[in-house]
Amino acid sequence: MEQTSGTDDFLEFRDTSVSEKGMRQVITLAISLTILQIGFGIVTPIFPYYVVNLGASALDLGILAASFALTRIVLAGPMGRLSDKTGRRPILMFSMVGFALANVVYAFAQNIVVMILARTIEGAISAGFYPSANAYVSDMTTPKNRGTAMGYISMGNMLGFVIGPTIGGILAQFLGIRLPFIIAAIGSLVTFLAIVVFVKEPDRPTPEGTRATATRPPVIDILRRNPKAYSTLGVAMFANMFALGILEVAFTLEIVIIYGISPLEIGIFFGVLGVITIIGNIIFGKMSDKLGRKWLIVMGSFIGALSLYLFMIATDVVGFYLGGAVLGIAISMRGPTIQALTADLTDVQSYGSIMGVMGAVSNSAYVVGPLLGGVLFDTTGNAASSLAVAVVVSVAGGVTAAIGLPRTVQRHMPVETQPLS
Repeated sequence: MEQTSGTDDFLEFRDTSVSEKGMRQVITLAISLTILQIGFGIVTPIFPYYVVNLGASALDLGILAASFALTRIVLAGPMGRLSDKTGRRPILMFSMVGFALANVVYAFAQNIVVMILARTIEGAISAGFYPSANAYVSDMTTPKNRGTAMGYISMGNMLGFVIGPTIGGILAQFLGIRLPFIIAAIGSLVTFLAIVVFVKEPDRPTPEGTRATATRPPVIDILRRNPKAYSTLGVAMFANMFALGILEVAFTLEIVIIYGISPLEIGIFFGVLGVITIIGNIIFGKMSDKLGRKWLIVMGSFIGALSLYLFMIATDVVGFYLGGAVLGIAISMRGPTIQALTADLTDVQSYGSIMGVMGAVSNSAYVVGPLLGGVLFDTTGNAASSLAVAVVVSVAGGVTAAIGLPRTVQRHMPVETQPLS
């Protein structure tokens, strides 16, 4: 009884103090992420052209994409745990500097090896950014508004994702393919300054009436408390990112080489995808707070499979844009909802560690997807087989989520705390 009372008092404290100021900080971080994502998005329409101009293969583009994710697999967990110990803000700032340096290297690269090296360094330096950002949101919110907050963060990402590719497509179309990398570096530095000025380190209090032990529990102990739920979320996240990896390599090369799509048209494609996702993130984020997380993740997986099938049968720009719109709905259903449910399952002191683990799962999908997409494209000369594999993986993710995810999450006493005697 004493444990339940202490925990309830702590949760009541967080509901009244954290949620009010937390949403303001979340919106500030979302704006910073918008600036960062503009920098990311600027170069999105350019990579396939850059690789083709350097005489590289589809597999080379796959390695370029996978190298970023591979280093993040190794470092996302440790960087997430580091953010639990040293704070979220220092990790966020450090990552921005790494993004800026990597983009400067891209701008002056003369061969694919240099680009892969820069991409690897970028992944290593940035490994802590997204786990720290997601953990920051978890720190500053409660289960009552967490889905909404994750929706704002995803909206910030996608707003930049809309603006960035459009700008990148225009710049590449008329001013060449190297200038956008310099602008991306500047955008990263602007984001660094925004974090320094506006984003404050969150307070992470321990429950009133309890005392924290000197060390946090091992991550494996946290995962063992809800092994079915965590593993199912991992599968759902893998399926989501696997499809995006296939699209970035096999699909973009197909529409560039086979259909002759221009950088501007690719930018518009990502703009359509982003606009739909922005709207969906707010709608589905709020919906997940009111109606629950599980079935939005399940539905998003099946809608994602439908979008991949639409890409398979599309033969013109209109068909590509239609597939992008449906994919935007799927992403906005799954992305913030998976992050919110992960936070719901996790103790406040361990958010960064668990977000790091989930980041490693996400990045593993982004290693396998681009590499497989590159190999199959080089072998078959088109993206159909890669997209078919992605459809199967997305459906498997939906079925697994329907079976394995809980409908509700029970609050419990953190394992690293105990009542005062």
